[in-house]
Amino acid sequence: MSSHVPLPKERHSKSKLFVTVSSLGSRRREHARALETHPFNHRLTVVAPAGGVDVRRALERHMGSYFRVQLKLTDLIDPAFIASYVKDKELVALSAGRRIDADDVFAIDGGGRLTLSLTKDTYEVLGLAGRPAAFPLKRGSRFVVEIDLLADHMAPAKKHFQRAQARLAAVLPEPVDFVVALSDAESGRTLNLDIPGAVACPIHVAARTLADAAVPGVPDEFLAARGQSGEWAECAQDLFEWIGLATAGARALVPGAADPEACTYRAPEPSAVTDLTVCSATGLLSPRAIAAAVAELLAEAQAAGAVFYVAVWGHEDAPVSWAAAEHGFLTSGEHMCAQAYLVPQGHCATFQACGPWDAFS
Repeated sequence: MSSHVPLPKERHSKSKLFVTVSSLGSRRREHARALETHPFNHRLTVVAPAGGVDVRRALERHMGSYFRVQLKLTDLIDPAFIASYVKDKELVALSAGRRIDADDVFAIDGGGRLTLSLTKDTYEVLGLAGRPAAFPLKRGSRFVVEIDLLADHMAPAKKHFQRAQARLAAVLPEPVDFVVALSDAESGRTLNLDIPGAVACPIHVAARTLADAAVPGVPDEFLAARGQSGEWAECAQDLFEWIGLATAGARALVPGAADPEACTYRAPEPSAVTDLTVCSATGLLSPRAIAAAVAELLAEAQAAGAVFYVAVWGHEDAPVSWAAAEHGFLTSGEHMCAQAYLVPQGHCATFQACGPWDAFS
């Protein structure tokens, strides 16, 4: 059983928080797909009660490194580059220091799709077929060009490839700063980017302990609900809020620790008091590496009958969020995922939050 619904508009602006409650034994793997289909991630935080799962070990095993490198756009469509780094691998690349609402932004999404999110001036000069962007401040001011790097028509002898190569070389010839994550498509293991000038950036894993935190229980009625009610929505919102505070290591979760005049938050009841491990990794994080780390934690949690919580934040200037849905900035550029792995109850609650300019919603 699973349910995928937005919270009511009166509870969350424009229904941009989506909730999926799924069985951990489901063949549809909703909990895993929420991580695997979100390519541009800059921070992962996992929270676990003491004595449950070894969060730090799992993150250090899977996070590896990402790379900083200068590449021309023609390099990205070069057959040798595609054969070495795109075909049969997961390559995620995002132009660095460019704003999705004002600049030309370039990205490869891990599945072989090159996305060019362009200003009107660049698009008109480039001359490659695209479409108007869904979320410009002024209609017709931005355009999106997508190139499937693995398509047959991207063979060097094909006219489609030759035109793309010629137009990119003529209009966008300068090297671009990229951050790149390269992973094995099966294991998520970091692979080496053997390109001149590429600089490896090891992903640092930081851990802290939040002592004596209140951890709420999740009612079976919430996990079993097939419809939506006010009580169900309130429970969902409470759990999402708690995960957010826990990933921040907020003292508000410790009963009696915060000044009641400054903080009125109380964890939902019933709750149990325990120490929490809060562990984070920051950088360009491969979705495959994130999914592999969470899968390891899930196997460990299932053996121990433990629970844990996951939050993943996307890059605000990424051109897409989940499953190639177009992403814009407007006020926040938010697109993040939070999950509660409630192993003893056999379910996972997944929250996908995005700002007003995101085609996922």
